[in-house]
Amino acid sequence: MKNKILFSVLLLLTCSMLLAEDWLTIYNDDLSLVRSTFEIELTSGRQEYNFDQITSRIQPNSVVVTSKLPGFKVAEQNYEYDLADRMAVLGKYLDKEVTVYMEDGSRTTGVLKFFDNSTYGITESGTERFIMVQTGKVQTVQLASLPENFYVRPTLHWGLISPKSGKVPIQLSYLSGGFSWDVTYNTVWDGKKLGFNSWVTINNRSGRAFEDTNLKLIAGDVNRAQYGRGMDMYDYMYAEAAAMGDDAPEFEEKVFHDFHMYTLDQKVSFANNQTKQLSLYPTMNVSAEGRYEYSLWGNGVRSIIKFKNTKENGIGVPLPKGVIKVYKKDTDDNMEFIGEDRIDHTGRNEEVKINTGKAFDLVASTRSKDETYISDRVSERTIQVTIRNNSDEEKTIDVFYQMGGNTRILRSDIKPEIDTNNKATFFVTIPKNTQAIFSFRERTEY
Repeated sequence: MKNKILFSVLLLLTCSMLLAEDWLTIYNDDLSLVRSTFEIELTSGRQEYNFDQITSRIQPNSVVVTSKLPGFKVAEQNYEYDLADRMAVLGKYLDKEVTVYMEDGSRTTGVLKFFDNSTYGITESGTERFIMVQTGKVQTVQLASLPENFYVRPTLHWGLISPKSGKVPIQLSYLSGGFSWDVTYNTVWDGKKLGFNSWVTINNRSGRAFEDTNLKLIAGDVNRAQYGRGMDMYDYMYAEAAAMGDDAPEFEEKVFHDFHMYTLDQKVSFANNQTKQLSLYPTMNVSAEGRYEYSLWGNGVRSIIKFKNTKENGIGVPLPKGVIKVYKKDTDDNMEFIGEDRIDHTGRNEEVKINTGKAFDLVASTRSKDETYISDRVSERTIQVTIRNNSDEEKTIDVFYQMGGNTRILRSDIKPEIDTNNKATFFVTIPKNTQAIFSFRERTEY
């Protein structure tokens, strides 16, 4: 009989879920928008209703409940988060009767006088003896009922007014934490092209599972009021590029307000505490360039792969922020990892620069010398740059120097290019196994 009742309850729950539909929009920085439509059974007039199909990271002040039924009203809403746990429930049963079942089959019934992590103190019914029971030897604690105002999961408690009895359609929306998404770009570098695969990594730490959900991702930095709460940190996961069939889910990208929106063309499910990965863009072959860069007084010469995000270069799509991982094929045809870098949101026509690490055979240093004070407000100095190329190939290094607004170069061994931000770039070509030294003189006026 119990099994039949349980089956009936599960059947009702399943039928109810078939009528429900969820939409999930995930932003950057631990923010998501959850929207749900479903039906609930109500009677005519005012009544109380508990709804617990919500995340544990819900923002209660963002909840909006509506219905297409004329005359439907939400008179009151409470967010119940006093969740039941052992200590909280037992605290409500101090000076009340409980029954403790032991591992050896014995039991004790009496009034609970105190409890902690190691001991229950019980005044036994009938004998009035005070018994100390070790919690480690207790199998079950039987209570008369769950105390009022306790919930087994976060719950919205509504006071609803329905104009009629029967099924009422409900639309619910709220903001929540617990979801995050990031992009991993897995690339293969052959010296001229980047084989470019992009994967969206979605983490669900919201405290709720979502079944057959409509998914959207928003790329961009949405302004939010600060509440003094720390942000959750999530691990980034790596997935190798894999061949996918024609029925694989795909994202459709479009401009939305001042951001970019990615809408998945199929419904997707998320278990709680699950990490899911989906392909963002089809594989692209991107024309790129390998460079070496050294910033004056910097820590080593960086090995750089860069490209402009244009259709002409084989890409030209908005790139959400994420990590670019770079691999290269060895002579044995095996892929080897050669570095990774993080990029910010990057729009079309912008430059993408990937720092894969320090160049082992290139060594650079900077020194300042011959500093002279022309007056109290004017000074000059010579800056000397030394670069050694210990490799068996000729190398060209882009040497950067970010000058202050009041600084200018008077003369230089190598003519630099200076941009509108007063950043000077020296292009230095060094033959194999050779050292190059160049200097320039600068003046600063205060």
